[in-house]
Order: sequence, then structure tokens, then C-alpha cells
Amino acid sequence: MEQNKETVAVAEDYTVEERDALNERIDEQYKEIIAEGKYKDLLLKCGANSKYSVSNIMLMLEQNPDMTIAKGMNEWAREGRHIKEGAANMEIIAPTKEEYQVTVKDENDQPKLDESGNEIVRTRERTVGFHPVFVFDISATEGTDYKPYAIGKKVSDLEKKNILDGVFAALSAKHWKYKFTDESEFAADENYKIDKEKKTIKICKGMDNATTALTAIEAASKAINDNYKGRSFEGMTGENAEKIEADSRGCILAAHFGLDTSGYKFDYMQNMTEEQTGLFRDNLNLICASTKLVMDKVARAFYKNQQQRAQAAPNPTAVGGGVEVAPDSFREGNAKHSEMEAA
Repeated sequence: MEQNKETVAVAEDYTVEERDALNERIDEQYKEIIAEGKYKDLLLKCGANSKYSVSNIMLMLEQNPDMTIAKGMNEWAREGRHIKEGAANMEIIAPTKEEYQVTVKDENDQPKLDESGNEIVRTRERTVGFHPVFVFDISATEGTDYKPYAIGKKVSDLEKKNILDGVFAALSAKHWKYKFTDESEFAADENYKIDKEKKTIKICKGMDNATTALTAIEAASKAINDNYKGRSFEGMTGENAEKIEADSRGCILAAHFGLDTSGYKFDYMQNMTEEQTGLFRDNLNLICASTKLVMDKVARAFYKNQQQRAQAAPNPTAVGGGVEVAPDSFREGNAKHSEMEAA
């Protein structure tokens, strides 16, 4: 049973014709990016702007080819920055959401009742359209220095816990899980294995905190990426597609977490046929969706922990703005190989 609620309109939704025109602009931008050899630049932007879809990032690049990090006006204000007078914004696409209620059913498809005998109802949300919102590149703002979180050479126990909490949340959203297993189960060049049948990621025990964190992020992103590929997937397949996907995921994640990305090369993208790059557009959507889910959940885990620490602290001023880590790239040490580390 569904009981509709009124949609809270933030802005007037795009018409079908307007959406079609926007999609054409995004498609043309994708072709231009590939033709000009800027595929890696696109991935770096995806890593730096984890909350946005790849389509919105391409739309921003069409309006401002020099954009680096984008946020809404209120988000920049929370970062201690304000919009410069006369600064240009960028229009992106946001879903218009509608809340509705669903009666919880039992195994016999009958309404479940609470202790008072009332039907148990859950509130859900669905997309009913799309509307414009406006964001600003960091170059259009001024104020407090903005420093995104980066995984350094050393990762504290607290950092590792937050990252694993985020990874677990991302996997749980797709009904996956992870567990740590003995090193004897892995080949010399392996840190993790993915069991698709049991929807489980196996991660090697005994690695240092940084390697464990990066391995979990990398493995979760791959598992979720592959999980998105249902029967309707019409993108590029085969070994070449898997290599590009792995490199692309690694580059996005490395860019997001402040790791070295110089080792990622995508010159081969310009040698692909127009048909191949067209097919790979579907792969790219899934790559960005899977990495976005992991990056967002990790960020939420850090934020949740920070809020808990602030509430528990007797003096709020004693709680810093986050966990302090070294900004340098992750170092190999004696750890096994990792795709992200190989950047």
C-alpha cells in the first residue's frame, strides 16, 4: 500500500526536451574529452568531486574547463569560504525526490502490526524528475584554506576503523560483506579476493593499516562495480575493458584520497574506435557510481566519528577538525601489491 505525499519542489523540473538537450551536451563533452586525450583529467575531477555523477562533472567541465573542486554556496560556507562578488556559477542536474509510505508486509504478504495493533509504515523516497541546481568552483570562492582528507604514509587505528566502517556501509548497501582471512589463501600478488556467489570480499590479514585501508577501498569499489553489471549492461566487455576499468577506478580513488596518480596512463583511449568509446561510456557510469558510493560512505564514517567525539568531549574546543595525517602518497614498504598503490 502506497500513500503519496506532496513533492517538495526546489526548482521547476526540466522538460523532456530540456533533458534531451542536456544529455546531448553531455554526450558531446564525453566525445571531446576522449578525442583531446583528457580522459585522465576527467577521472581526476571525479576523484576530487565525489558527490557528483560523471554526467554532472562533464556538464561542469563544458561550462568551465578549468574547474577543479565544486560545491554549492551553502557547502562552501560550511567550509569557511564565501562566493566572490560577480563569480560565475555552473548549472548541474539534481533529482527531484518524492516521499511516499509503504506498509511493511510479512512473509504471507499481510500487513505487519506494531504492539498497538497499527500497521507498520515506512517512509521511502523516489525520483520523480530532475531540476537545476547551481554550484561554484573553488576558484570562485575565498576564505579559509580548503584541505580535503588524504591517506598518508601512516594510517592510525582510528583512521583505519573509520575507513573500514565506510567500506562496510558501502558494501552493506548492495548486500555485500567483507572478512579478513589468512595470508595462505592469497597468491603472492594478491591482497584480496572477491566471492561473487557469496557476495563477500576476503581481505588478507596482517597488513599494515594503510595497506589494509587501501585494499578494502579498492576491493569494495571493484565488487560494487561488478555488482552493478546486470543483464541490462550493454557496455564494453573483455580483458581490455577490465583493464581500463581497473585503471580508472584506481585513478579516481587515488585522486580522492591524495595518492600519487602519475603512474596512470590512458593514452590508449585515443586509439579506441568511436564504437568502443561509445560502449565504454556505460562502463564509466558504473565505475564512477561504484567509487562514488565507497568514497561517500567513507566520508560519512569520518564525519560521524568526528561528531561523536565532539559530543563526548568535555570542552568542544579541544576537538580538532579531523584526524591529522601525513599528506604524502602511500608508500609500498613490505606490503603486497595494490592497484591503487601502483599509482
